Amino acid sequence: MTVRPPVRVSNLAARFWAEVGPPPPFPRNLRDVACWLTDLTVQEVPRLTLSRAAEHFRREGVPCAEPTHDRPLCGCFGARTRAIILIDPDDEPDQLRFTFAHELAHFLRDWCEPRRAAVRRFGPAILEVLDGAREATYAERFAGALRGAPVGPLTHFLERDRWGRVTGDDAHEAEEAADRLAFELLAPFETVAPSASDTHRSLAARLADTCGLPPEPARTYAAALLR
Repeated sequence: MTVRPPVRVSNLAARFWAEVGPPPPFPRNLRDVACWLTDLTVQEVPRLTLSRAAEHFRREGVPCAEPTHDRPLCGCFGARTRAIILIDPDDEPDQLRFTFAHELAHFLRDWCEPRRAAVRRFGPAILEVLDGAREATYAERFAGALRGAPVGPLTHFLERDRWGRVTGDDAHEAEEAADRLAFELLAPFETVAPSASDTHRSLAARLADTCGLPPEPARTYAAALLR
């Protein structure tokens, strides 16, 4: 059975392309088009780790606690009044492509969308609350202005224990949702929808060859499309 992406994923992807312009040819390098997003900065940090990311975010004005243990990172996302994506430029091109798409998905889904919804309802003044510059008024709290919107500095690292295992149901859900949006941005369903003759292996190979997905994400996406 072929499984289409959730409507929310399709809508977020469509809004992104409406904002930055027409999609580039495959394999897509989203960093080339994300430069049109005025509230997002992308920075390269060679040999990126949790501790280096935390230090970098603090320098950029995004408060970040010192991690209790260190480990390598492909990329991460942080935001206060503006958003920052950090990536390790030494990774392989296909891994860089997917890492950036994944962190961009967190930016679009976890930061932009809830902030946009709050501004639509309460106007630009609510951004002072979301940025941590002031407390929400009683009326704002009562009306649920902050429901689903990050308040104050936001940093996103994939939460793992010291053995490298993902921790917490919320972390799993957030990662799967970001992956799903990243897949739609890099390999949209309307382009890669499985044919009747596709197997998991053949579809994963097509996703890797045509869309530049790394092997593991290609297999994950193929499995999601062919349930």
